[in-house]
Amino acid sequence: MSTVWLNPSVAGAASMASAAASALDRVTPRAVTAPVAETETDASSYWSISTTMRPGSLSAGSVQEANEIAAAVSDTAALGLEQATDIVARIQQKLVLAKAVGADRNGINADISQMKAELGAVVADSTFNGDNWLMVEAGGRPKVTSLLASVTTGNDGGLSINMVDFDTAKSTLVSREDAGDGVLTRAYAGTSLGGVPYNYYLMDAQSREPVEAGAREIRIDSRTTGDEIDGMISTLNRVLIDMVSASAEVSTTRSQVTGGGVLLQGLQGSSELGVSRLVDTELNEQRVRLTAEKVQDQLQSSVLNIANVSMTSWLKL
Repeated sequence: MSTVWLNPSVAGAASMASAAASALDRVTPRAVTAPVAETETDASSYWSISTTMRPGSLSAGSVQEANEIAAAVSDTAALGLEQATDIVARIQQKLVLAKAVGADRNGINADISQMKAELGAVVADSTFNGDNWLMVEAGGRPKVTSLLASVTTGNDGGLSINMVDFDTAKSTLVSREDAGDGVLTRAYAGTSLGGVPYNYYLMDAQSREPVEAGAREIRIDSRTTGDEIDGMISTLNRVLIDMVSASAEVSTTRSQVTGGGVLLQGLQGSSELGVSRLVDTELNEQRVRLTAEKVQDQLQSSVLNIANVSMTSWLKL
């Protein structure tokens, strides 16, 4: 007669081990292959979301590139205006020095001529991507330019592009077409603090349409009177006021453009991160499950071995 012993611990451990092995068999094929949704409905939903987001990310990247170009154009104009304003202020200082008794006005005029050349170079070099907001070439006129400032997304996921218009008439310093279009090339007429009339312009750009007759370029020599220098100083006061106003206009546009760029970077980064997570989530989930099932299988095997050892020791008693 044989006796069959039923140890509940061993039976429970065997059952858990069997269940763990079955789970491991189910998870392993899914984890080692590409992520596939369990149902047709899940699959269409999963891939439609990811493919919808990817074009949006690409569009945001293109928009950001255009926004960065717009920001660079406005930055270049702002920097050119800053440098040009500094040079004009130094020219005015030279004129003030020229009023001193015994001043070498010919030498001062040579310095002023050199600074004018420097001023012309700054204006000409303030170009980015073919755009120069400080200069108008012969045959041209100041124009309104449109800049890509920002982007917004609608409820349907579509991108809405927001543009900012800037009128370069507000920032033109030199015009080789019509001298009156440029702050540095137009004539300023008025009366100085001493009551002496004046009509001066700072630079001669050889414009096709020159300044009005009777206007004179700012330059001095030993015969220049103090009243004339006062008129030149007053002219440069008005030039500087217009240049500061131009800088303010450019800075406003610059802020609108660069502010949108920060938003675009965040939008693109979030979109790319979301796509990456969406595509990887299913695979990562299956790998985690596989790891968990392996651990559980190992634990159940250990439990079964311990139970068997315990049963063997009990039977020897």
